[in-house]
Formats: sequence, C-alpha cells, structure tokens
Amino acid sequence: MKKLKIVGNQRGGVGVMIIYIISMLLSVLVMARCLDYIQMYKTQNRLKNKLNVAVHAGSLSIDEVQLSQGNFKLDISTPGTRVQDMFYKYLRMNMRLDNSNVALPGSPLKEGSVVNIDELLYVDYEAGTITNLNTKPTSCTYSSAASRVTCSVTLNPSSPLQVTRTVNETIVGPSLVAIVDSVHEGIGSIMNEPLLIPAVQEVYFNIN
Repeated sequence: MKKLKIVGNQRGGVGVMIIYIISMLLSVLVMARCLDYIQMYKTQNRLKNKLNVAVHAGSLSIDEVQLSQGNFKLDISTPGTRVQDMFYKYLRMNMRLDNSNVALPGSPLKEGSVVNIDELLYVDYEAGTITNLNTKPTSCTYSSAASRVTCSVTLNPSSPLQVTRTVNETIVGPSLVAIVDSVHEGIGSIMNEPLLIPAVQEVYFNIN
C-alpha cells in the first residue's frame, strides 16, 4: 500500500511540474510579445517624428513667383529646391536611408529594411486640387467640402498577408501629405508587422 501511494505522489508531482513548465513557457511568450510591441511602438514613433521633419522641410518650398502675385502655393517645379526634392533629402538624412530608401547603419529600422513611399501629395487648398508627386499612381482623393484627403494603401500586395488600410487627413491651407510604410521585424518567431505612417504639413501665412 505504501508503494502504491508513493507512485501516486510521483505521478501528481510530474503533473504539477508539467503545469509549471507550461506556465513558464507561456509567461516567456507573453513577455516576448510585450517586448516586441514596445519595440515596435518605439520604432513607429521615431519614424513618425522623422517623417514629420521631412514633410515640414518640403512645405518650406514656397513658389515665390506665385507668392509675389498674392497666391500661396508650394514650389513643385524648381529642381533641387522643389517640395519633393526637399522631402526626400530630409527623409533620407533623418531616417538614415540610401538613395533607394534602404536603411543604413544608424537607422531606426534594421539595416537593409526598405521604406516605401506610398503617397506624396501636394494639396492646393485654394484651387481644391491635389498633385501627385510620387512616382506611382495615387489612390488618394480630396474633398474640398470636408477639407479632407482620403487614401487607401495596400500593404503586402499579392501575398497571404495583403491588407488595405484607409488614411484620412484633414487639410487647412496648402499642404504636403506623405504616407510611408516599412516592416518591424518581430523578436524570434513573432511575425513581422507592417508599419504604415502618415504625415501632413499645412502652410500658414501671417500677414500683418
């Protein structure tokens, strides 16, 4: 009888140990997921700040000829100083990207990661029009009545992970709108997460 009792205790002990090991593994997985989320959130915020700097730099390219005539418009035609040139200059400088928008050492992204420019738009607030400054067709529309730009961006096209996200930005005055995406690489076996980051910079003029 004592022998059977010992065997029963051993079986119970093994069961407790298995539950303990499973609990520890789950705790490690939860901790890894939390750390990955914190890192992703940190990376996204850093990229957002640097994108804001790029659209701000681009929005400083004012069309002086139009301005002399009382029209507040951005310069999208003078090579070297036009909106799109200044945007790319400061985007690459601050995000540490090469001329193909691939992350270099020192970038907030993992070296070799690609930053895709999904949308780059100039919104002519007075005319109620948008001009696509990107190298590919735009999905964006502009409602002058609502003063809003609406864009649909598809990430991971033609793959099982394809997803389409809608971005809405309210516009006041002549503006530069940019939407970029990249990938946050998950920790260990955690899946990579797409990062979609929009930014808008309006231009205000104070006349005293």
